Amino acid sequence: MRTRIIDSLFTAMREHEDIFFLTADMGINLVERFAQAYPDRFLNVGIAEQNLIGVAAGLANAGFRPFVYTISNFLVHRAFEQIRIDVALHRYPITLLGTSSGFDNAPLGPTHHILDEWGSLRAIPGIDIYCPASTTYAAGLVPLQLARNNPAYVRIPKGSFDHPALGAGDTIYLPKRDATSLLVAYGATVPACLAVHESKAPASLLVLNRLRPLEDLRLPLSSHRRVLVVEDHFAHAGLYSLLCQYANEQSLPCRLHTAAPDTYNLHTGATERFYHSMYRMDEPSLTAFINA
Repeated sequence: MRTRIIDSLFTAMREHEDIFFLTADMGINLVERFAQAYPDRFLNVGIAEQNLIGVAAGLANAGFRPFVYTISNFLVHRAFEQIRIDVALHRYPITLLGTSSGFDNAPLGPTHHILDEWGSLRAIPGIDIYCPASTTYAAGLVPLQLARNNPAYVRIPKGSFDHPALGAGDTIYLPKRDATSLLVAYGATVPACLAVHESKAPASLLVLNRLRPLEDLRLPLSSHRRVLVVEDHFAHAGLYSLLCQYANEQSLPCRLHTAAPDTYNLHTGATERFYHSMYRMDEPSLTAFINA
């Protein structure tokens, strides 16, 4: 995912002389070409995420389209005040690119498990939020941001998952005949949900590449008795709570359930699969829910 987005950004800089790329000492063997090709439109601010956002805001004020890149939890939590005041209040078209998400950095423990960052940004009005589920969608995110011209946060999961059924839309609904349950997923939880959908289990699938603003979801939600929201983020601040609010406002008859982490976990797993299994986000757990 990350490589597709960075490649697309590098290509776009040839045609858009207002793009400025900044990083906080991240992207070794990935960002050096920007410094070589566009030395006047690339800056590594060092391990200084608050400065990263402040400098980006200054560049936006001067007419540039900044894209800033670093690890998600440091990007959002360490620079939250700067995002709120320097970006959102002025509605500067700055794109925040946060690498890693959920349990991507599994063995590094809870300081690097990224389970609450986009939920924090939900509290700030006016910031679009994305989490690509496929490399196809990831590859189109830069031109999408240039066209939409809004402040945005992109939550970039590790890996290179893709599937023909996922396409390039913000929202992808894959209904299944006679399915009473609907799986809703984004980012790293999509592969397991897609595998369950393609099995014999009676489950439809809804994939969201854009988490805010939401598109019209009344049809998929109202067409199923049970909806299971699967996310590598705290449910109380993530998509589950957002859809609970949406279903209530739209008076939808569905009942929502969640498969997601609910606390910071000090147990160390070698890969994200350890935690996906623990929090019932893996394929066997999802299949058991659907068949219950």
